[in-house]
Amino acid sequence: MNLDSIDIKILEILQKDGRASFREIAKELGITTPTVSKKVDTFKKLDLLKGFSANLDAEKLDEITILLYIKCKPTDTRKVLDQLRKTENVRELYGIDGSRIYAKVTITDKLNDFLTGLGEIKEIMDYEYHTITETVKEKPRAILSYNLKLTVPCYYCKKLIKDEPVKIKMDGRNHYLCCNTCVERYEKKYKKLKENIS
Repeated sequence: MNLDSIDIKILEILQKDGRASFREIAKELGITTPTVSKKVDTFKKLDLLKGFSANLDAEKLDEITILLYIKCKPTDTRKVLDQLRKTENVRELYGIDGSRIYAKVTITDKLNDFLTGLGEIKEIMDYEYHTITETVKEKPRAILSYNLKLTVPCYYCKKLIKDEPVKIKMDGRNHYLCCNTCVERYEKKYKKLKENIS
């Protein structure tokens, strides 16, 4: 799904300042506030915009952050990821190639207690960690440029749509599908659901 120049500019503004109001964005871009609101709503529904949050400096709060590399068996990677996802200290979590896991962990109390808990996860074969001593650069992961495409899942078959999706409007909302076959099936399913609700 192609993002137009207005989409990119809205995302750029929000990435720089998540507190920017829709009115401020509209004024800066010379568009209406409802246009901004509608586009942001679409970004949220498509999981492109994951939310707005303040970026706090953990070191100023006397917390330490470690980079953690974990090795586990390929069959156990999902179990370890699921377990670490539930851990409050784990602030960023990534599955990486070679059945390894990378995590950014903030320690608010005792590092040894956290590492002891890590050692009790039987699926972990090995791990190493390094303490962050200085944050030199920290930027959002998405790099915005023109001619970007947004990959969305088909609302029916759930496959990722690489090309331009088929967009249909139902009950005032846009629904994205990968092909006309999925459109037909989705419309039937949607109609049946509505009849059952009635």
